[in-house]
Amino acid sequence: MADPEELERENGIVLDAVQALLGLISPDVIAVAVRVEKDRVELSFWVRRRTSELDEDIQDAVAEMEALLSGEGPLIEPRVHDGAPDPTMLRSYDRMIYWAKY
Repeated sequence: MADPEELERENGIVLDAVQALLGLISPDVIAVAVRVEKDRVELSFWVRRRTSELDEDIQDAVAEMEALLSGEGPLIEPRVHDGAPDPTMLRSYDRMIYWAKY
């Protein structure tokens, strides 16, 4: 079972990620997941197509997360994947926070 303090930290970071993404999820985004590690947060985006607007939205989300986590300061790394995530691999994606309806 996870340490309650670690779980509380992870839950807070996931909520910050949701907050950071408000208004930034375009129709090109299929899904978003958050992986929280000790000194690193990974934001994974699965996309239909990669555009400069999408890249800008992702950078805006990272900047917003950095501002929200300013006291904590983990490295925030975005990853972009083409196509939809594999539903059989959901556990390996950690916290899935958005999945578009088709």
